[in-house]
Amino acid sequence: MPPASKIKVAFYCFFPGGGIGQYTHELLTQLMCLESLTVSLYCPPNFEWLNKAKYETHPVLFQISSSQPLIRKMKFLMGQWINPNRFLHHAVKSKAHIVHFSNFNHLTYPAWKGFKTKNAPLVQACTAHDVKRAVPILNRNWETRQLSEFYKDCRIIFVHGENQKQELESFTGKGNYKTVIVPMGPFEFPGSQHSQKTKFEKKDNQASKGLFFGNIRDEKNLDGLLKALSIDPEKVQLTVAGKSGISGHKSIQYYQDLADSLGLKGKILWLDGHVPEDQVSELFQSSDWVALPYKDKFTSQSGVFNIATHYSKPMLITPAPTFKEIFAKYSLGELAINESPGEMQIALKRLIQGIKTSKYDGFQSYQDYHTWEKNAELTKSAYQESVDPRVESI
Repeated sequence: MPPASKIKVAFYCFFPGGGIGQYTHELLTQLMCLESLTVSLYCPPNFEWLNKAKYETHPVLFQISSSQPLIRKMKFLMGQWINPNRFLHHAVKSKAHIVHFSNFNHLTYPAWKGFKTKNAPLVQACTAHDVKRAVPILNRNWETRQLSEFYKDCRIIFVHGENQKQELESFTGKGNYKTVIVPMGPFEFPGSQHSQKTKFEKKDNQASKGLFFGNIRDEKNLDGLLKALSIDPEKVQLTVAGKSGISGHKSIQYYQDLADSLGLKGKILWLDGHVPEDQVSELFQSSDWVALPYKDKFTSQSGVFNIATHYSKPMLITPAPTFKEIFAKYSLGELAINESPGEMQIALKRLIQGIKTSKYDGFQSYQDYHTWEKNAELTKSAYQESVDPRVESI
């Protein structure tokens, strides 16, 4: 490739927020600093990091958000067709060389897969944050076939670990794509002006303070964690902070009633709802440990894990595929044998004792290796290998 050439990459982000949105924002923030690339993001107008973005943004996608559940479902389905087509139209018009999907609308893949080959020889890349969707949108068999076809049409597929790489190869069989491991990086939040520190200290300054953070969904196993705490509740207090009431999942009232029935009344601080960004830092810094007691069907990446690693907070985790691989390399907390309350309680006892003796010394090594600068370099190298070396200068 001539020195003056740049690879032009158009990123696609379907959802306005969440861990995938933050990953995309952090990666683009570093990619834009590389002289060999020109990057831009196509996103909805309510993309959470739009005002922070220093990279080029195009908030032209159909906005799927709504406060009304029925309207939100309708807009979500409409967006499955509208947004990939709209994105590819703009990517072709901008003379992009690579289209990089942070999310992919495999449900409607036959309706837009031909657009890029018909209009321009675009290189298709994606980041498989979740190799397979946990819950089908309309029809599992159809969506499985289309997702497999989407992957096979990619030139590059980015994953976050060896476990995901193996899962992808098992799912798609042989393909012409190249799989590239780009780890997750730590997520940092601004300092808080609203201290949470005094909430428990007035009651019991000696208690070990845990944090369960993020959207409250069934597969995150909060009920299992509460049962584990109830086995020996005297020296532990927990903050549950995140949005509940997600369609198809248990309500916050269910968990509050369960906690009361388990004798945990007064041991749990409930912060139900979206946590403002400027309060996230204080929540983590004022906690001794972070709980990720997820069920084994949780195969996604965890934004909570990325925040905990940034603040060097030891973690109580279960053997979800996302975590086992990392915990085998770094001392970041305690891994329960399984997701049962009894095994989690045993692991929690080890965690509390380990914190007292500063046992968990893997955070610096993890942070040194998992940087966004390194992630950007890995991504750039994959781009360079995938495009024609005679790519036209822009």
